[in-house]
Amino acid sequence: MDLDTFKRDIKTRYKSLSSSSMDRKLETIIASVSEEWSLQPTTLSFAELKVLSTALLEEETAELQDILEDLMAQKERIERQIARKRDDLQHLKYTLFNALEKHMGEDAAQLEKLHQIKLQSIDLLDLLEEMIESAIITTLEKGSDIEETLHEIIKEITFETLNANVLNAVRIRRILSSILQSALNVAQASPNQANTILRGSMLGIRSALHKSIEKFRQYLLYVPDEVKALYREEYQLIEDELEQIHTLFAQIVQSLAKQNSPEIIAKLTQIGTDIRFDTEELAILSHETVELLRDRLSRLKQEMSDRKSKLLNSPSAQEAKAMGARAWGVAKAALKGAKEAIEKK
Repeated sequence: MDLDTFKRDIKTRYKSLSSSSMDRKLETIIASVSEEWSLQPTTLSFAELKVLSTALLEEETAELQDILEDLMAQKERIERQIARKRDDLQHLKYTLFNALEKHMGEDAAQLEKLHQIKLQSIDLLDLLEEMIESAIITTLEKGSDIEETLHEIIKEITFETLNANVLNAVRIRRILSSILQSALNVAQASPNQANTILRGSMLGIRSALHKSIEKFRQYLLYVPDEVKALYREEYQLIEDELEQIHTLFAQIVQSLAKQNSPEIIAKLTQIGTDIRFDTEELAILSHETVELLRDRLSRLKQEMSDRKSKLLNSPSAQEAKAMGARAWGVAKAALKGAKEAIEKK
């Protein structure tokens, strides 16, 4: 049998049927298969049954497939528009703050306040490395209290970049990696100040991380349960991350080692050991936050369990059970056939 011709015939016939009842259309198709192709449903081979099922499926779902593709195209178009508008928004924020700075004149106190507001108002992640490098270079040029100044600068920028009600595990690693890479870039170009640069940067990161976890912990104390439900999976990710906070620095350094010289990575590792990046205070705070997370999520997990019990009795769950049972039957028959074939040999 020519399966392509068989499929084309089924699709053409199905498409021409005017009945809105799926059962009636299937009766007509089964009858035509029997008459035109001299095939009975119970004697179809796997290939013939697959062609029949696929042809019917394609025709029956064609309209919905077209709608879905249109919606997907709209979604992708909207996502591109969102990306462009997000860039426009960032650019507009910079323009506004630059204009405000001009109108503030030379008042250092006001400019410092405005700078703080600017850090809180824009997404720093996209230009984080350039900003950190510029800040470190400027600090070196000023030449006084380099380590202490870098500590404060890095702490401020890191905290504002991390700043979110729901800490994101992937974002944390990306931010810390970007900041450390920027520090490594400048340190390699300024070997005489390398230790000072790396130490100040590490102290700033550690302080910012401590501050961010504390803020997250405070947020968890008061956030409504319905908001927690939106971030349930993200909370579980950050729970795992916080439990492993003592290994975070080592893991980030390991990834940075792939693109930096062994000498500068050795310095970074030694400084991380000296300043105890994984301080007991940070570990205790992380542990307390994890316990709080588990406590706050316990009710959500119970709700999910109750919801799952209800779903198990739904029509879709019953269909899933039936499909699972059929899959078991098919596998059992296949194993039996294979065993019999082996025994005959």
